[in-house]
Amino acid sequence: MKYDSDNQRVYRISSVIKKEIAQIIQNEINDPRIKNIVITEVQMSKDLKHAKIFFIVFNQKNKSQDDIDLLSKAINSSKLFFKKKLSKNSNLRSVPNLRFIYDNTESKAFELEELINKNLSWNVWSKSKLYYFK
Repeated sequence: MKYDSDNQRVYRISSVIKKEIAQIIQNEINDPRIKNIVITEVQMSKDLKHAKIFFIVFNQKNKSQDDIDLLSKAINSSKLFFKKKLSKNSNLRSVPNLRFIYDNTESKAFELEELINKNLSWNVWSKSKLYYFK
């Protein structure tokens, strides 16, 4: 029974942190690089002292890996600002240490979809080629 309530608490606190950080980015951040960030997930440690905050960049198709690395450094350098705002805006007893991590699942899914479509078109082409020679 304790295990279930612990998981519910971790989930509830991670959703509060996700919502609050999204509001801070939308309303209180002036840096245009950080304004384009969308929070996708927050993973909390079991002791609620550490939070991994995953983000993506809105309109990221023209972003290079160097741009994403610079953005990660910029947002991680402002994590004390986020922690201060979280403690002020939320009613959490203690605010966890924040760590922002770029979430590359969307770009990986896009690459995988391209590979699948390329493979499917190649299979259709090869089957039609074989059929043509019969």
